[in-house]
Amino acid sequence: MEDIDINCTAKNAGGIKKVVLGLQRDITLDIDAVDETLVNGMQFADTVVFSHNNKDGTTSFSETKSTSNGLGLVRTEIIVRLPLLDRKMNKIDYMSRRSDIACLLYHNNGNVTLSGWMDGLTMDYSAASGAKTGELSYVDVTLTTESWIASLVIEDELIIELI
Repeated sequence: MEDIDINCTAKNAGGIKKVVLGLQRDITLDIDAVDETLVNGMQFADTVVFSHNNKDGTTSFSETKSTSNGLGLVRTEIIVRLPLLDRKMNKIDYMSRRSDIACLLYHNNGNVTLSGWMDGLTMDYSAASGAKTGELSYVDVTLTTESWIASLVIEDELIIELI
């Protein structure tokens, strides 16, 4: 088991390189039988990649846990800014009706978070178009869940995406 410590050589810079969405039912996890905090491998079938500007300043991942009397509640929120308001909006609206979405976020530090794998993510979105030429047009997709279990962190080389 690895210890939790201060590691001055670790990459701690943020940033999300890639966003992959799919359904909970299409995830296959290989969790270590001895140490349940370790994921040895993962497959994710029938996925879709959300293209975004990885320098948009909006796309983000946050997770908070509150504990009361030994019981925890984890709130996960993922925001992805899609840089264009176009006909993909129709698919986003269709997807927003589900409550069994899972999300892989590839972070710049070589790790991936898998959110929604236990209790599913729900999707909300807001779209905006600038009133003037040159103003931004975008869709902000927000994925959230409240669960008793957190997102999993997996090294990106252990993930197989099956499209």
